[in-house]
Amino acid sequence: MFTFTFDSHAGILRLRCAGKWTLPDVERYGPEAGRQFTQARLTARRLRLLIDVTEQEILSQDVVEPLARAGMQHGRADDRVALVVTSTLMKLQMKRMIGDAPTPIYLSESEALAWLSRPDETASLASA
Repeated sequence: MFTFTFDSHAGILRLRCAGKWTLPDVERYGPEAGRQFTQARLTARRLRLLIDVTEQEILSQDVVEPLARAGMQHGRADDRVALVVTSTLMKLQMKRMIGDAPTPIYLSESEALAWLSRPDETASLASA
């Protein structure tokens, strides 16, 4: 359902989500996200997170809220997070899930990575 990889050269943590999420997946995700986010901050001084949901199915209603809580509970104000999606429907679901969080949503991984890699003062919030 999910895998984390850290690019130490770029200082970017990647989260790849795939398939159909279930509540047990969400229960595993929360603690693992906390560990991965903490380690990325220790290594790179702040979290730059690319969430790739291009291989993920549309989430069922019973998973959306717990998954949003599981991810947001480990977030900090200075984190920089970008999402990559492949469809308008997934983009709408992700927008609803993240609410007012300053997280741009891209249709291209390269655009998301470019935004995550920009210096803070030049990283205006732009989304696909």
